[in-house]
Amino acid sequence: MKYRISTIGKIKYNDEDFITRKYLKRIKNIELKHYEVKTKNKKKKIEEEADKLIYSTPKNGKLILLDEQGENISSSDLAKLILNWSNNNITNVNFAIGGAFGNGVKVKKTADKIIAFGKFTWPHQMVKMMIAEQIYRIETIIKGHPYHK
Repeated sequence: MKYRISTIGKIKYNDEDFITRKYLKRIKNIELKHYEVKTKNKKKKIEEEADKLIYSTPKNGKLILLDEQGENISSSDLAKLILNWSNNNITNVNFAIGGAFGNGVKVKKTADKIIAFGKFTWPHQMVKMMIAEQIYRIETIIKGHPYHK
């Protein structure tokens, strides 16, 4: 499986980014894409961000949107979903992190799955770090590696 993490917003290099890079180095076939939308109009910004996240999903790929209103699932269930997609010839998964104003209706309707890291609102840098760790965890679950106990 090839993975992509697509984010909206400015790139910031801080402690969370250091941890994110640590996990990204452990994962084969992963890329990180950042997109910025410059408009000040909130409605237009959300629409443009949705388009960038939707179109960042590779062909023959699935879009998993990270949203505080998404479903709370376990790491094992997420690994099962990814494995099921892989067994059905899906080759790419795009984990999308929306902008500061949240995710619009268009990207929510387009997403193949919407998941949450609880009901809390998280800073983007932390979400990026957490999804990088979860992708690594997914890979270890699928391979039967003892990282996930």
